[in-house]
Formats: sequence, C-alpha cells, structure tokens
Amino acid sequence: MRLPIPEQERRPLARFMLAFASLILAWAFLHDLYLIGVEPRHFTEYHRPLLPLERHGLLALQYASVATLGPGLAFGFLAWLACRAGARAPVPLSSALGGFALLLIAIEVLLLAFGALARARLAAGLPPLYPTAAYPDLTPGIVVTQTINLSAYLVAPAAGTLYLLLRFLNRARPMPN
Repeated sequence: MRLPIPEQERRPLARFMLAFASLILAWAFLHDLYLIGVEPRHFTEYHRPLLPLERHGLLALQYASVATLGPGLAFGFLAWLACRAGARAPVPLSSALGGFALLLIAIEVLLLAFGALARARLAAGLPPLYPTAAYPDLTPGIVVTQTINLSAYLVAPAAGTLYLLLRFLNRARPMPN
C-alpha cells in the first residue's frame, strides 16, 4: 500500500515520525530507569528476558525500546496528520513536539503520584489500586512499580489520543476572517 503523500511532505513526515518516536523512547527509557531503580525485580524477574543483559540501565533501554519504538513511529505519523490536516497553516514540528514534551512530563508526574499513592495504601494496610491479580507479588517495590506501569498503559494512550484530537480539531476549524 502506498499513501499518496506529496513529495514536499515526505521529509516533514519522516521528521515527525523520528522526532516523536525519539521523544517517546527517551521518556520510556527514563521511566523504566526510574522503575528499575525502585525495584529491579520488576524487570529481572517479572519480564520475559529478551537479551542476556544484567546492567540495569541496559535492561531499561531494552524494554523501553521494545515497548515504544513502533508505537512512537505510528504516533509520529498520526501527529503529522493532525498537524497538517485542515484549513489552518501547518503546525511546525517544534511546536507540536514542545507541546507533547510538556504532556509527557505531566503524564510522568501523574504516574509518580499513582506510585506514591500505592505505597501509602500498602503502608496503611489497604489493597493496591488495581486488582491484586494484576500484581506478580505484593511486596512494596513491586506494588509501586506495577501500579506505575499499569497506570502508564492506561494514561499515556488516553492522553496521547486527546493530544492528537485537540491538535486536529484546532487545525480543522475554519480560519478567522
């Protein structure tokens, strides 16, 4: 299948895809680096091994890459569409990427708050935020890291969809006279 993308838009499309994939990968790497710092067993015992890596930073990079590279490229394509479709002038990559970077920071702050809430609930003798079947064990580190990870799988796609929708709706509005 070949998409009818004009020649002058192919380079911007490639830049959008690579830039968004790189930003998402960087976020996921830092996110996973934090998780492995909180509880290494989150990756060493409870993730399927991919490569025979033992260094925590490399494990975090490995799992972040596998989890986000493809979706990041797809998101970059959708961001390009949302920033180019409609009646208004195209949104430049720097503006689109800057807004998305702020969104990723807000997402991570929210995820860390979920992790802190999970830790507080566990300390108070309350059940975790998600059904206990979603946790491989109920030790404090795993409850915190798994709560953050589960929350990421819920919050990040919802926030990304909202980002794309708002970008598209803003561009689809008619230009003011």
